[in-house]
Amino acid sequence: VLFVVVAIFAPLIAPYSPTDQNLSLLANGCCPGPSWDHPMGLDELGRDELSRVLYGARYSLVIGVVSVAVGLSIGMLLGAIAGGFGGFADSVVMRMMDIMLAIPGLLLAIGIVALLGPGLVPVMIAVGVANVPIFSRLLRGTILGQKETDYVLAARSIGVRRRSILTGHILPNSISPVIVAATLAMATAIIDVAGLGFLGLGPQDPSTPEWGTMLTNANSYLSTAPFLALFPGLAIVIVVLGFNL
Repeated sequence: VLFVVVAIFAPLIAPYSPTDQNLSLLANGCCPGPSWDHPMGLDELGRDELSRVLYGARYSLVIGVVSVAVGLSIGMLLGAIAGGFGGFADSVVMRMMDIMLAIPGLLLAIGIVALLGPGLVPVMIAVGVANVPIFSRLLRGTILGQKETDYVLAARSIGVRRRSILTGHILPNSISPVIVAATLAMATAIIDVAGLGFLGLGPQDPSTPEWGTMLTNANSYLSTAPFLALFPGLAIVIVVLGFNL
């Protein structure tokens, strides 16, 4: 809730613009540490670190939500087909999911971004696709359990079509575990987005206040200005902890 509020009201909360540069504030060509005027210090271009962290909540949360929504929608569709119709469709979909699960999620996301090109939209698609097998297998298993319940047998006994049973009876009672998994996947998605940003596959504009990109920029100043990595890193940890809890 804290970071959602911060993301919405960042223009009102942030004391400075996240992109305004002031090289005259730099000391000995490097980054001044935290002070009363700049509680989280300044980065290598004289930009306020607190303002960039606050605005970074917008990028990280939006990318996380959209990527999970992409994975959830595709995964639920494939899981419903596999669990609802079974047979050949089930075998084809599940073998595809097995192949995807054999590839580490971050590595799969890196491959997709490399194919589509770096940027915000490819990152959202890549992280979403990497989450598809999780939602697909979970929904399929839940549907298979629901298919043997009494209310489904009763619907079959009075001649309700299989498609109507799936969409009107089974799916509404199978979706709850998938929604729970989606909230947990938000935490993983934010970590993956930050990881892709750190590898330089995220936003290509270096002034973009995205937490992973900020960590990349801070990599050259770890010995002289470690706070540049500390504050965006703490923001990632707190958000991920919140979604996990």
